[in-house]
Amino acid sequence: MPEILIVDDSVSVRKALEITFRNHALDSRSASSGEQALDMLDEAAACDLLMVDVIMPGMSGLELCSRLKADARSAHLPVILMSGNVDDEVRAQAREAGASGVLRKPFRSEELIPLVQEVLAAHRQTAGDAETTGLAPAVPAIDDGDLGALNALLQTYEDHPQVRDVVILDRQGQPLKQTGNVLPENIQLFARFFTNTAGVLGRQMLGEDIDQVSIRYGAHQMVIHNLPGHFVVVLMGAPESAARVVN
Repeated sequence: MPEILIVDDSVSVRKALEITFRNHALDSRSASSGEQALDMLDEAAACDLLMVDVIMPGMSGLELCSRLKADARSAHLPVILMSGNVDDEVRAQAREAGASGVLRKPFRSEELIPLVQEVLAAHRQTAGDAETTGLAPAVPAIDDGDLGALNALLQTYEDHPQVRDVVILDRQGQPLKQTGNVLPENIQLFARFFTNTAGVLGRQMLGEDIDQVSIRYGAHQMVIHNLPGHFVVVLMGAPESAARVVN
């Protein structure tokens, strides 16, 4: 069973996370500071994921994440940062520190659990690939073939009369390109969750990956494409209310 190390100076936040994880069959331990977390990891107490508050007395969450990523013994551990303020600057700092994601506090379990499950699944996949090849995990570059597939997909929607919004996300869920309305952050989160869940079901039930998920709600439809380097989320509606997408 995966084990999560919670690092937060707030007792209430630690307890809330522990209860939420327990309710979803996830084990967790807690540290009240970045320094304590490092001591726990130095004592060879293994974990599969760290949930780290950005602002703490002493060592900040960003500093802790950077130190973990700079150490060969812990560089493989995924880190989700938590902050009451999540804006472009915080996201950029999180990426620079090597975090796998950023969660806004106060959080809801329907946002927290999909993100945690996705990061854990990606960690298991990366660890499995490294074990198979005998190589250290690496971040794959986007090659010309991937870019070609992305451009070809966008062209199929360019003149579609029902397309309202299109967003391109990287594998961490960060928006790279947007047309139409800006999608709320939780829609980006659930888009990744639905795609990953469909992929797991496809491999287990059909023996193959599922590269597209379609969700209908009333007169609207969300289509999520899972490309090698990106997620593409397309929101569609009735033709009379749709806006043309321009790349």
